Amino acid sequence: MSYRTVIAYIRSTQELQRMFKALALLAKDGEPMHVTGLYVIPTPVIYSDASGFIDASFYEGHLKHHQKNAEDVALLFQQQISNYSTTSEFLIVRSENDNASQTVNEFGMAADLILAGQADPDDPETQITPLDQLVYNTKTPALIVPYNFHPPRNIRQLAIAFNGKYEASSAAFDALPLARNCATVRIVWINAPKPESEEAATTVIPDPMRDPNAPRGAPDIALRLQQAYQRHDIAASIDLVPSDGQTVQDRLRDYVETNNIDVLIMGAYSQSRLKELIFGGVTRSFLANMPCLTLFSR
Repeated sequence: MSYRTVIAYIRSTQELQRMFKALALLAKDGEPMHVTGLYVIPTPVIYSDASGFIDASFYEGHLKHHQKNAEDVALLFQQQISNYSTTSEFLIVRSENDNASQTVNEFGMAADLILAGQADPDDPETQITPLDQLVYNTKTPALIVPYNFHPPRNIRQLAIAFNGKYEASSAAFDALPLARNCATVRIVWINAPKPESEEAATTVIPDPMRDPNAPRGAPDIALRLQQAYQRHDIAASIDLVPSDGQTVQDRLRDYVETNNIDVLIMGAYSQSRLKELIFGGVTRSFLANMPCLTLFSR
């Protein structure tokens, strides 16, 4: 089991170098993989001037800039992709609006994984597509590469941020191709909340099925996830992490950094995007400040 079809969304030659570092890690399992490099030219938002006329030169300049940038990215992609055990193609497409995420997600509908980069403050080309829209609207797992990515030699330490919600469960199973080659897989539960439904509250795992090494008080749904991973021959431990007065996102980030986690798995937007926009949330926090490779799943 592996990611066989990967859409690599690339916006600049500088970002492409990060994508290749992540692809190198994915390709190390030796399984066949097809990589589609994708450059999306967004449609510019054009405003009329005071006289009511549209400045056509702006539109022409926009297209010329992106066409040149896309060709540079495509050339470098084709020169370097041969270093990896993959088949590949590179596509330059035009988006029907100013947001490329919709186009990326349409290609992702026929892929196992979307690979994209966090916006780099020193690379304006990477700031044209808000990642929160890409992650929120996709049904394909999205592996996001930090802009200051320092790749490990191998993906060995994997952590699943698990809260018992649908999005976190989806992420956990989307991560199986990554988890199966890891030395350590941790199911991380931060200040487990009380079950939200009567059914969840009354569902109990029989004692003989419990992992004797599981921490006392581990939520039943976390134990079930652990058992599901065991059926894939993946030994996962459960870590109950107290918040110690911190927000979930800060405590989780501390956990990742303290335990040298190579890749973090998390569900995206388990609360509404509007609520996260107003009050903040774990997804938006990690999209803005990403300590390691992070796989988001909806």
